[in-house]
Amino acid sequence: MRRTHFVSLCLAGLAALAAAGCGGSATATAPDSPAPAVGSAVVQGTVTGAAAGLQVGVVGMPLATELDQEGQFVLSGVPAGTATLTFQGAGVDARVELSGLQDRQVTSITVQLSGGKAQLTGVPNCGPSAETAFSGVLEQMAGTSLVVGGRTVDASRVKKVWRDGKRIQLSDLKVGEKLKVWGTVRGDGTVVAEEIEARTPGAGGPGAWVEFRGIVQGVSASAQDVRGSCEANTFVVAGHTVKTDGTTRFKWSDGTALSASEIVVGDHAQVAGWSKGDYILAEKIVIARR
Repeated sequence: MRRTHFVSLCLAGLAALAAAGCGGSATATAPDSPAPAVGSAVVQGTVTGAAAGLQVGVVGMPLATELDQEGQFVLSGVPAGTATLTFQGAGVDARVELSGLQDRQVTSITVQLSGGKAQLTGVPNCGPSAETAFSGVLEQMAGTSLVVGGRTVDASRVKKVWRDGKRIQLSDLKVGEKLKVWGTVRGDGTVVAEEIEARTPGAGGPGAWVEFRGIVQGVSASAQDVRGSCEANTFVVAGHTVKTDGTTRFKWSDGTALSASEIVVGDHAQVAGWSKGDYILAEKIVIARR
């Protein structure tokens, strides 16, 4: 009788452990192990259909961050279990519920904003770490420890640091300039950087990374792009000549695909790319939905 009771307890324990995996809502803690601290889950996501600067937060908690130019965000210190994320700004006030959060685990999601509503797309991925890429201003730097866009970055194992297509040293980075970071986000929210690109904003000279918004004032087609490989369009946006090539990404503001031929005079555009002195080579052009 005692053996039967013991076997039943073991089976129950194994079931609880299986349910505690990423994406589940159950948790299991060994009797002699301390309970994990409340609020140590990480949520990182990509939001489509939203402009940079949109605020992402958690209902009932003083947690908030902004989307970067690529629509990325990360929230650290989120309680395990179920949390309600908020998306606010630029006429948007939406919420989405996310369940199965685990302490010291990273949950990666994709959210679509449309018609003032937020909806998860695809299946959330959860694990002790996850690949990430984001942009932000270098706010602090102490040796290989950086703070970029409010996120802690460990650059002790960075493989490549570059600016204007040329390799530089990590120590060449300057507080106040814009960076793009590729790497892995850990369960404590720290990003272990593998590659860092310096994108100095607002310098205006050749090689500088620039971002701006404005009205499309002119549209013209060229026989070849600036690399001489295929046909591309040239635009005038807020007085700036904007050239494109085969790598330029075109999107509507809701995240859907856009053809360059659909852009017309009078459109509201967001441009991000490289200054070449007398023109800007666009890496991305986003047009406000009409």
